[in-house]
Amino acid sequence: MTETVGETGAAGESRTREFSELLRHHHRELGTTDPRDLDAIEMVTDLTRLEARLTKDFEKHVHRPLGLTWAGFRILNALWVYGPLGQQDIGRFSGSSRASISSALATLETRGLVSRERVASDRRQLFVELTEEGRETLRKAIETQTKRERAWTAVLRDDQLSELVHLLRTLVNQETPTAE
Repeated sequence: MTETVGETGAAGESRTREFSELLRHHHRELGTTDPRDLDAIEMVTDLTRLEARLTKDFEKHVHRPLGLTWAGFRILNALWVYGPLGQQDIGRFSGSSRASISSALATLETRGLVSRERVASDRRQLFVELTEEGRETLRKAIETQTKRERAWTAVLRDDQLSELVHLLRTLVNQETPTAE
């Protein structure tokens, strides 16, 4: 019988490291042999795995202790960066779904972290902005998250981190590719 191991502990770390080779092996079995395609598959898979780990870590160590969710933090951050926004724009800037925005905004407003006002010229639209308490909560979250980000990136040299930032920015800022 094979033992199933999670991503924690020595056995889990070993299973995590072998994931990339197993992923490539299985894709080769499916007929993917182009090295660039295999690299792209591994990169996207690694990015999604890293995003899930970062989100879990930040929620546990940063956001939950402040009474926030990941979606709530992203909304506060978008309002801090862009200033007051229409509710319909928050999803685009925060990367949140319409359903999670509605729920998170209700919670953030109840806690006094944001305020929402109807737009006078179009009563269907809501205008959202940070309150002073929202700014202070976000400041605490950013301070703590920056420490976590520093810990996560400590394995990289400065030049590696700068190159990774450049590469990710290139990927993020491109137009959505069309399928071939």
